[in-house]
Amino acid sequence: MERREAIKRTAALMGGVIFAPTILGVLKGCTPSAERWTPVLFNSNQASLVTALSGTIIPATDTPGAVEVGVPGFIERMVNEVYTEEQRNGFLNDLDLFDEECLNSTGNLFVSLSDNEQYQYAFQKNGEAIDSELAGGPQFFLIFKELTMVGYFTSEVGATQVLRYEAVPGIYEGCVPFDEIGRAWAT
Repeated sequence: MERREAIKRTAALMGGVIFAPTILGVLKGCTPSAERWTPVLFNSNQASLVTALSGTIIPATDTPGAVEVGVPGFIERMVNEVYTEEQRNGFLNDLDLFDEECLNSTGNLFVSLSDNEQYQYAFQKNGEAIDSELAGGPQFFLIFKELTMVGYFTSEVGATQVLRYEAVPGIYEGCVPFDEIGRAWAT
């Protein structure tokens, strides 16, 4: 097995590689906001699809879901402010193609499906994307899912109610005799 193939398989096992613009956006300070979202880049159909699909990926349970914490607005902001023009156009085209494929496959647009049908269709597209990513690079559905998860887990709700959060992890003891701790860590 070649090194490149080994890396691809490892990445797939670990959940895929984080798409570079996502890292850039988070480092830039993009975080979701639960305030009312008014689409700037997405048309009304795309905005509805982004809302429905992100809500399918992380639905509300005993904690608020992706829609409630503002992930659809986060996704639009990332695509509009962080993506290059080529990446932005590709994302918008893939968003429209996702809905078109759903219409051809199910007879309905994604937003018109029941919650269970949306889940089943998204589950199917996720499997197809994982299989295709090994051969052809990043797939739209996995990029969308990544944006949804990064947006959710960088929100206040995701970071404090879903993930474990401590403002200052552990106890700080500033004056500890060296002989009590032994050798120090290099990193």
